[in-house]
Amino acid sequence: MRDWRGDRAERANPYLDWELRNRPLGKRLDWCSVQIQLLPEANGSYVAHLGQLAAIVAAGHEPDEPADALTIRMSADEFDLLTKLIDDIRTGRVPPADDPRDVQFFIYRPEDIANRTAANGLFTAIHVGPPIPGLRFDSVIAAPTDLGKPLTDLTRQVAIGVIDDGIAFANRRFRSRSGRSRIRAIWLQDVERRTKDFGVAAGQRLTGDELDVLFAANASEADIYRAFGMTDFGNDQHKPLAQRVSHGTHILDLSGGYDPTAEDIASKRPLLAVQLPSPVSGDTTGVTMASYVLQGARQIMLWADRISPKLPLVINFSYGIAAGPKNGSHEIEQALSRMIERRNQSGGPTYLVLPAGNSYRERTTGRMAVQPGASDQIDWIMLPDDGTSNHLEIWLDGEAIAQQWPRVGISLTPPGGVPRMIDGFGDGDVQVLEDDGKPIAAINGHLAKVAGQPDRVRFHLSVNPTTARWSVRHPAPAGRWRLSVTNGSEAPLTAHLYIQRDDTPLGYVQHGRQSYFDHAGGYQRAALDGSYSDPDSSGCPMTREDTLSALATGAGALVVGAVDAAGQPTDYTASGPTPGRAEPDCAAIADQGPAHWGVLAAGTRSGSVVAMRGTSVAAPQLVRRLADYLASLQPGPVLASLAVTDGPVASPDVPPPGAAVLEPIKQDAVAASPCDHARVGSFILCASGHPGVPPRTYPRSPNLR
Repeated sequence: MRDWRGDRAERANPYLDWELRNRPLGKRLDWCSVQIQLLPEANGSYVAHLGQLAAIVAAGHEPDEPADALTIRMSADEFDLLTKLIDDIRTGRVPPADDPRDVQFFIYRPEDIANRTAANGLFTAIHVGPPIPGLRFDSVIAAPTDLGKPLTDLTRQVAIGVIDDGIAFANRRFRSRSGRSRIRAIWLQDVERRTKDFGVAAGQRLTGDELDVLFAANASEADIYRAFGMTDFGNDQHKPLAQRVSHGTHILDLSGGYDPTAEDIASKRPLLAVQLPSPVSGDTTGVTMASYVLQGARQIMLWADRISPKLPLVINFSYGIAAGPKNGSHEIEQALSRMIERRNQSGGPTYLVLPAGNSYRERTTGRMAVQPGASDQIDWIMLPDDGTSNHLEIWLDGEAIAQQWPRVGISLTPPGGVPRMIDGFGDGDVQVLEDDGKPIAAINGHLAKVAGQPDRVRFHLSVNPTTARWSVRHPAPAGRWRLSVTNGSEAPLTAHLYIQRDDTPLGYVQHGRQSYFDHAGGYQRAALDGSYSDPDSSGCPMTREDTLSALATGAGALVVGAVDAAGQPTDYTASGPTPGRAEPDCAAIADQGPAHWGVLAAGTRSGSVVAMRGTSVAAPQLVRRLADYLASLQPGPVLASLAVTDGPVASPDVPPPGAAVLEPIKQDAVAASPCDHARVGSFILCASGHPGVPPRTYPRSPNLR
């Protein structure tokens, strides 16, 4: 028997709340990553609280906990940042911290403690990540990462950071002419620690010197990866470096790979890399990704600062998700923007490049304009044999929505079920659909308040997998789920509907199958191929606008779409406008044409070349152009030649990241058609060949060189 039951959310993140509700009884509690911000003291200072945080991290527990308890940890690099800040303030090298962004840190806590409201008066939690399976700590904090001598000359030096999956760090494209690694540091987040390396929490870090030792001690790349368990078929983890194509290798090559036998510009392109755990890359909802990505970006910036606090840095993160607020307020967007903005203000020019997304034709986006007393509906199709949960976010905008939203009703009806409208939601209220006492679906209500923006309401809908083959969860029925939004308030409202990404990435065993919307007005003839797949813009809630990745809708990053060799938007590249961004910043060629799709770059093994497509391969093309441009300024965007010292270095004001840096790059690009701006931005990067690979001879537009 199926019935709805009211409850309260146990986790602030609805994805984690749904995971907790379906977790097997007695499952072990693991440690979580927690991003914290210190609370100001009564006088507005943070000095004393910085010292208190360092003391409890060193002790491993808070003062009121048992002496043998271990409830708070911090990575060595993060702890070094904390203690150095304290020492710099004490010795007068820097003024006392007065900006909240300067007192944000990453710590680790057991899950039950991490998700409790902090009541210690010392810090507040900004973001709590998911449990990290198997993560354990002892009372030792290791030494910070040693990247060798800092740079004393920044002339033409630009660091490239990449956060991705499956990075073949031994590939010759990432070595210098002498054979030494150009990767100054890499964090393999999913590799079991071979020693007690608590410099990072999960996985293992390797410096360039350590990589060079590995290269010398092993006869082949295969031996190196085998030594780290990255090609160990004795475990059931995904092994991207055992495959011919690996996403991170391809992206890192497009961003900063060079032929080591050619002119050694590579010596001016230090690489900093973070390899995400395979289960995180396989979880396309992004819920487990956030914690690892934020830590990875933080680690890259800490490493760049250790090379030189003024070192220009361009970071590529070629991932995207389909659902979120899409107004720049997603927790990943905001956290990354804060980090980038702060490093820019500290004198280290920093840019983040993201893909626009590939969901233009996925039928995962909808928009409803609902008048008072009216309702609208759409079908949500769950595919059979789907081994992962499906999620849908509904974001409501309207006049006085914070006061009116308890009068907004949501009806989610499974196949063959009886519709039931549910209203009266308050912040944190959850309605759970149970089948014989086991949860199969839920509706989670949340009032979203962001400083400087109108209040919004989010309804988060979760539905269990439709098969029990890969999951212990009680399966939900496949088929047509009917979703209805009823406006019982006194003002019109707009509902933005986003189905979260749930496909299976390249190379992974297929578990997830993407759910999608369906509607009677969704079968107009498409001009591209004549198929009946275009939604009717006049009467169908489905839309292809507002399909940009939910990580790429703010102003803190540069966003890249994809075009073919003729300069036309690819059939998958996403479109604006969203509530927070009208269009991508620019586009790059990601497909030559129907016969020659994709972009050529390094395969997993040295000497191999493979093709990959998508906005993921468009983004790193801008990374390379940005690095070339920053290097051309001799020695950097706003820097004079300087020697890095231990003392304070006066530097001019650094402009914030954004479209301004693209102006000079536009001069060598092709202007996009105005009718395509929502999908490709205002200009298209000209194609650049892969060294050593003959150019393809597919016909191109005369406008593209």
